Formats: sequence, structure tokens, C-alpha cells
Amino acid sequence: MKIAVWHNLRSGGGSRALHQHIKGLAQRGHSIEVWTSSVADTKFLDVDRYVAKTHILPLSMDIRIRDEYRDKLWALKFEPETRIRRMLDFCSRCADQINAGGFDVLFANSCINFSMPYIGRFVTIPKALYLGEPNRTLFESSPELIWEGLPPANRNWRNADYRSQYWDDMFKIRQARVRVREEIQNYRSYDKVLVNSYFSNENVLRAYGGAGEVCYLGIDASLFPYQNLPREPFVMGLGAFFQHKRPDLAIESLALIPEAIRPKLIWVGDMGDTAYVDKLKNLSQSLQVNFEPREKIPHQELVQLLNTASCLLYTSTLEPFGLAPLEANACGLPVVAVAEGGVRETVIGNYNGLLVNRKPEEMARAVERVLTDSGLSDRLSRNARRIVQEQWTFEKAIDRIEDALFNTIGKEKDVIVK
Repeated sequence: MKIAVWHNLRSGGGSRALHQHIKGLAQRGHSIEVWTSSVADTKFLDVDRYVAKTHILPLSMDIRIRDEYRDKLWALKFEPETRIRRMLDFCSRCADQINAGGFDVLFANSCINFSMPYIGRFVTIPKALYLGEPNRTLFESSPELIWEGLPPANRNWRNADYRSQYWDDMFKIRQARVRVREEIQNYRSYDKVLVNSYFSNENVLRAYGGAGEVCYLGIDASLFPYQNLPREPFVMGLGAFFQHKRPDLAIESLALIPEAIRPKLIWVGDMGDTAYVDKLKNLSQSLQVNFEPREKIPHQELVQLLNTASCLLYTSTLEPFGLAPLEANACGLPVVAVAEGGVRETVIGNYNGLLVNRKPEEMARAVERVLTDSGLSDRLSRNARRIVQEQWTFEKAIDRIEDALFNTIGKEKDVIVK
């Protein structure tokens, strides 16, 4: 196949998943070109060795005060705001090049700005989308619900603060309704929408009124090898330094472990909020937890940590799939995870990890068990490696995405390969 890939991703799980797909498809002889924006993180994706060319088109999402005023007027008329208009123009320019390139299929990926990408509207060839998750801000409470009404206090039109709140709320809700409308239209523009878990598929159905197709990811064992190194008394966390990844919950949980055996928490993230990291440091100091945040570390350092830690503490909120637990498992690292989201499809309780409720007390007890029960830890470690080798291999993941793309263009893989 000749594949056009589109994405607007920064560093993180979405980029790692796309890197895996591009690498695997290229190794099977497919020709690939990539289209992305100037605000995406192409350095983190690092696929130049596998693709014929990467096209980086300019895109700006910075808006001025005059844009904000114009957006409010457009919102009252249910018209798209400035950022949507810029994204439509950007995708139109990408599509002009893709449509003229003689490609068999578009393989679109998520957008950091809107989740559900707009490129599908403009591309005329068969098109598949790998969607990480719907736009959480629009479709769920994370942590606040955008549709929640104004508080009942001071509902007096003669009060200037109330009038300001009223109109700000009016503009915000109108803009959100337009975004929902536009995202649903984007969803309907694709021939096939692929998702990373059954949990994600249910979210897509709830958000857009139609289901996707589960296409599980896998783990490249060459990138996450088991090194059989001695385990050290520290716990790892993986995920960007943002609230929904819940490193604060990890700190609060470890604080409940007796001080004599309380492990250090090394949290590795690709990006984050500096102010939030400062809050985490203050929290850890107040709870007497040794907290060490590390941002954008080299891959080899990450692998070494996964091979020397005693446990991965996975606290993300409603994680759609979660590559981190499987990456840890590939390195023989047991996982203690909150039993929600896509993690329930990858972590089997008391087999390759321990699943707990979102309660610090339960998480603390589970971590303490892994730290103090060598028999349990060894069994979880062996099973962790086994389940990745049997169910979550890189090759099986590429089989799934390759089959999905062939199916999108309406042709059988065996016929194309021959």
C-alpha cells in the first residue's frame, strides 16, 4: 500500500503508538509519507528512517484579543471559532497534497487541539482514523463538566459580576455546542474509526453516536527488553505531569506505607505543567514521600528504571488503553493499577499485576504486598513477561493495523501482497 499518514500529536502515548504503526508497516514494505503541523512534536515521533517524506505545514493556534471578541460573535451565530477555522484551512492544504499523491489510503491520527481531526472532510481517498479518545472536555467531567450551570449565588442582573458571568457562560456554551457539532461531522467523514480498547469504543459510541473498531496496540520487545537486573526499593509512575494522570494520588498512597519500608517515587513524564509539578513537590514534602520527577529522559534510562524498579504504580484517570503497564510488564515489572478504563483489558488482577479501587488505602496495601512478598513479586514478574510475549506482541499489533487498512480500501491483504 501507499499510505498517507496525518497527525497533530505531541509527545506521549499517541505518538508512541503511531511510531509503532509506522515502523511496522514500513518494515512490511508499505510506502509511507507523513503530513503534520508545525506545532506537533515530530522530533519525539522520530520516524524519518521509515517514511519517504515528512511534510510539516505551518499552523498557529495562538489567538489575539480581537480574535477572542470575534469568536464570541461567531459563537452567538453558531459559527466555528478562530482555531477551528485555522485547522480547517490547515487540513485543506494537507488534503490538496494528499489527494494529488496517488495514495491508496489515509491513515489519520488524533489531534492535540480537537482530538477528532478535521482532515477526513477534505481527503477523497479511502480513510481510516486511529482515535486515542474523544474530546474529554466536551464529553465528560475532567475534572469539571463544561455544561455545568452557574452557581445560584448572586443571581441579580443589576450585579455587574453576575452579568459578566452570564455572558461569558453564554459564549462558552455556544462555542462548546459548535465544537460538538463539528466533531460529530468529523467522525462521520471517515470510512473506518479504529480505537485502542473496548472501553474507548464505548466512549466513542457515547460521544459520537456510532461505534469504532477495536485495534489493540502491542509492545516492541526490542525497545523494552527484560534485563534481569536486581530490583531496587523504589516505585515508578509514568505519564505527563497533568492532573488526570494523578501523580498526587500516587504520593498520597505511598504516604500510607510505614516509613521504614516506604519507597521512593520516581515519576517519568514527557511533558507537564510546571506549576502542578511544584504542587506535587510540596505535597510530597508535607507527606514525607521521597518524590523525584523526571521529564523527557532518554529511552535507555527509562528502560533501566523499568528493569530496576519494584513496582509500577498506575493512577491515570479513565486511561483509554495505557501503554505504560504493558511496557513495564515487558521489562518484568509488576503493576499496581486503578481498575478502570482500558487498563482492565491489559492487567489481569493477581496475574500480571494488582487491580485496586481508586483509594489510597487500597493502593498502599497493594504496593506494600509487592514490596514485601518476594514470592508474589516474582510470580507477577514472570506472568508479566509471559502475557506480553503471548498476547501483546509488536507483530500482532501490526497484523491488526495492516488488516484494518486493507479492509478500509476494500481489498484482501493476501491478494495485494501477491
